Amino acid sequence: MCEFCRQIPCHPRCPNADEPIFKHYCSSCREGIYEGEEYIENDDGEYIHYDCPTTRELVEFLGYKIQTMRGEDY
Repeated sequence: MCEFCRQIPCHPRCPNADEPIFKHYCSSCREGIYEGEEYIENDDGEYIHYDCPTTRELVEFLGYKIQTMRGEDY
C-alpha cells in the first residue's frame, strides 16, 4: 500500500504513481491518447482525440476537400 495515497495501485495524482502509458499522439493537440480515451484514426494512420478537432480540422484530418460554392456552380 502506498504511504501517500493509501491505495494499491497508486491513485493517478499520487507522486508515486507510474506515468500513464500511451501508444499514439493526437495530431491536433500533440498530447498522448491514453487508455479509455476516445479517438479517431484516418486512412493515413494518424490519430486524433474525439473531442479535440474543430469541424474544419476534422474534415481536413479525414482527407476531405473544403470547397466554396460559387455563383456559376448553380
